[in-house]
Amino acid sequence: MRNIPRVLAALLGVVLAGPFALRWIFSPQAMADEQHIALGGPDAFSHMRGDTGGAFLAVGLLALLGALRKEPRWLEAVALIMACIVAGRLYGIAVDGFDPKVGVAMTVEVVVAAATFATARQLRGAAR
Repeated sequence: MRNIPRVLAALLGVVLAGPFALRWIFSPQAMADEQHIALGGPDAFSHMRGDTGGAFLAVGLLALLGALRKEPRWLEAVALIMACIVAGRLYGIAVDGFDPKVGVAMTVEVVVAAATFATARQLRGAAR
């Protein structure tokens, strides 16, 4: 039971750094189409590959490395990034309205934030 948060954080890291990130990096048009995002030129593709794909890659690797190396700071960084993304989405809902796809994305982000934060707390407790 003690390893469940760490295993979950590692699995979420693999999913974020793997299929999520790689689809944005290598198939930005398909991913953008799923989200109803219009990509109008090389700059838009670059932003999707770099900002979105790169962010998923970094967050996933931080979660994975934090879980495997038992580094709570990396996991806390992931939790903070995800919490900030959720805050941005909540503002978006307030000014733009709600779409069910946003709810799904927010749920994933809250789960990642909770899992990485719980794992970081567990690791800090074990270190004491």
